Amino acid sequence: MRGPGRVLVATLLFLAVAHRAIAFQLAEIDEVMSGYQNDPLAEYVEIRMLASRQTDVSHTRLYVFGCDGTTVTPLVTDAPHDLAFDGTDVRWSMATARFAELSGVVPDFTFPSQGFPNDCGMVCWGAPVPIPPTWAASDPDNYVDCVAYGPYTGTLQTSDGGPTALSTGDGMSLSLQRVSNTNDDAADFRLLPVTPTNNALSAAAVTTTTVSSPTTTSATTTTFPSDIARGVGIRGAGLTLKASARKPGKRAIVLVAKDAKIALADDPTTGGASLRVSTDAGDRFDATYALAATKWKRIGKASAPKGYRFVDGSGPIKSVLVRAGRVKAVGKGAQLVQSLHADPDPVRITLVLGGSRYCTSFAGGTFAADKRYVARSGSPVACP
Repeated sequence: MRGPGRVLVATLLFLAVAHRAIAFQLAEIDEVMSGYQNDPLAEYVEIRMLASRQTDVSHTRLYVFGCDGTTVTPLVTDAPHDLAFDGTDVRWSMATARFAELSGVVPDFTFPSQGFPNDCGMVCWGAPVPIPPTWAASDPDNYVDCVAYGPYTGTLQTSDGGPTALSTGDGMSLSLQRVSNTNDDAADFRLLPVTPTNNALSAAAVTTTTVSSPTTTSATTTTFPSDIARGVGIRGAGLTLKASARKPGKRAIVLVAKDAKIALADDPTTGGASLRVSTDAGDRFDATYALAATKWKRIGKASAPKGYRFVDGSGPIKSVLVRAGRVKAVGKGAQLVQSLHADPDPVRITLVLGGSRYCTSFAGGTFAADKRYVARSGSPVACP
């Protein structure tokens, strides 16, 4: 629950990093789950933004407290990047690789499987950036938000009315989800069907918000410009997927698209981007990878760029190169969500670039079970 920790965090942020525009404290823990599909290593935490401009989450932390509050375990100790999309009610997520594999949704941040307690404990997220010497992970008031659950007996945030008696899920498909905000976890949370998401997927669902101004009663603005109906079907020039059930770290994707309709009208250094890889065939995976605006660079002059380059050494998509008429994307590692137990043909690709969407479908590829799928050409398709 949100408490005086928010005030403390905001104060520390102002004093310690006045030179940097940090924005993330107007947010709350919205969903917690441990044990998805009966796997104790499938763990998930979701954060909901309460206002716009809450995307500067790099270096923030996620901890879990044991049942009596004496054991404090770090899950995310240094979030490696900011988020691409913001807006009131936009959500983002942190989860284990196992949760991503089972749910088919790639979280914005991953953490090692800890098997954090399902029956009782407390999950806390936040912490000022940078961490001051006096900051203690064991003090709940040092976080933006904490959610206590089950027969938790440890220290709570100062204004917390008490833990919910519920667990973090049913060990299969129900998660602990926020339904209200009364500063009392017992009243604010229920067990409901789990709703895996990430920053890009959530922003696509929350397309508009109403804001007030001194001169007008209200104005409608688009929270997720990429959801504008500007979908363009393009031709793909090559798609390679690699996956091994025994070696998830060997997963890879290489995408090449060549089409004159690929333009440079949208700047991902300000609008961000995302790459969706999906199929209804074979093992039916559907993953959307957020490509944060902070990871993009302009190629050439800022006033007239020749293209854009994305580089992220810690994320599932390692690099993307966009030039007029051409896109190439490369991804590697266990954070990629794809399975090649069965033939995925055809595979759909959706690239969101600022305010535009480019869509192609690769079919007729060659397939080797638990090894690779290779398609040489993709056909333009309507964007979803």
